[in-house]
Amino acid sequence: MSIEHNLKMRDTTIERLLQYAEESISKPKEALSAELLLLRLKLDEYELIRCQIAELEEVIEELLLETDGGILLSVPGIGVTLAAELTAEMGDLEAFTSAGQLIKMAGTNPVVKQSGGKKATHFAISKQGRAPFRSVVYQAGKCAALHNPEMNAPYRQMKEQGKLTGQAYIALGNRILRLAYAMRKHQSLYRSTSPDYVLQKVIAGKLRNKKKQAAFFSRFVSV
Repeated sequence: MSIEHNLKMRDTTIERLLQYAEESISKPKEALSAELLLLRLKLDEYELIRCQIAELEEVIEELLLETDGGILLSVPGIGVTLAAELTAEMGDLEAFTSAGQLIKMAGTNPVVKQSGGKKATHFAISKQGRAPFRSVVYQAGKCAALHNPEMNAPYRQMKEQGKLTGQAYIALGNRILRLAYAMRKHQSLYRSTSPDYVLQKVIAGKLRNKKKQAAFFSRFVSV
């Protein structure tokens, strides 16, 4: 079965599975009608949820491309869902004069933490803003650290300086928030210094529908 279905399973894994099968206490197939019915129902439920998710993703893509937040798709590491969440949490930028105001609204602004006469640090964040917004900023930093080569370097540098993983993600998330503010405010595409960065490839990896790719370039890329 492993060869027939190209499962690429190791011999040790196959041997372990066979051993578990030999030692398992199970019913014969004819006595499993109730369990098999429940399994089919669960699989049907899973397929329904999968289709609903796919439908929602399609709607999110369409709505995002109708807003100025669609330009955030040009940032490596920021996918459709995250770009939509950032756009929604940031809201109308006419109400803000700087990215710092957004960072405060998210509660991810650093605060001085000092006790016992020790040297002050800036590792804490205020957490005075909106918790959902703060979660999005954290996810943005995490995705940037993992999937954006230009953001991975400062992430590793922060880790070497002693910052915890979560602290580094928040710091990168704030950087992404500042970047998102500038990009939306001025409708400017992401500017990469990497020779491997190709906008068409980045967008194709996020918008698999050719019409939506064309909609992105029509709205956000100058001819």
